[in-house]
Amino acid sequence: MLQHVWERACRVEGLDHVIVATDDARIEHAARAWGATVEMTSPECASGTDRVAEVAQRHPEAQIVLNLQGDEPELDSAGVSRLLAGMRAEPDVRMATLAHRATDVSKFSSDHVVKLGLDAGGFAIYFTRQWPPAAGEGREILRHIGVYGFTREFLLEFAGWPPGRAERAERLEQLRAVERGVKIRVYMSDHLAQGIDTPEQLAELEARGPQRQ
Repeated sequence: MLQHVWERACRVEGLDHVIVATDDARIEHAARAWGATVEMTSPECASGTDRVAEVAQRHPEAQIVLNLQGDEPELDSAGVSRLLAGMRAEPDVRMATLAHRATDVSKFSSDHVVKLGLDAGGFAIYFTRQWPPAAGEGREILRHIGVYGFTREFLLEFAGWPPGRAERAERLEQLRAVERGVKIRVYMSDHLAQGIDTPEQLAELEARGPQRQ
């Protein structure tokens, strides 16, 4: 699964480096075997964002840092390229993510599917696992894709904040920024890019194979 993510990450336009950040020697060994660059991180990291921040701390030359999660084997390289280009074109954007206009809303009821809404400027108003979203009335509801872009400066600041009440309730890290009034720019992905959160989703992916790009 991780190799699929790494290969798609390498197709993202404009990336200078793709690094696998892990505290697990098994992952390190497997990733190095297919030629990935690996940096080991502390086992004390509470989340993937903390792990990415630790690596970013070692790279002061980085201006924008992307957090691409290892359970996204259908990562939309073109969508991530759009996000990266957007952040470079909009230097005031400190944090960004992806969303998809899903046509099949029958799966929105699952709490594994994160929903979001936008303001008129393309920034997130809310993220939630709830269905229907309490804040979603009268607004288009989009399906969130767990890809994040940060300016390096903001990532290091973000990683130093304690989780907020909404983040703890929803189990969604991005709400740490929303609760503090940080605007998260949302760029659109043309593909659903199904993340793998359950054994059932993994079995479905293995049966059909990752979608082609």
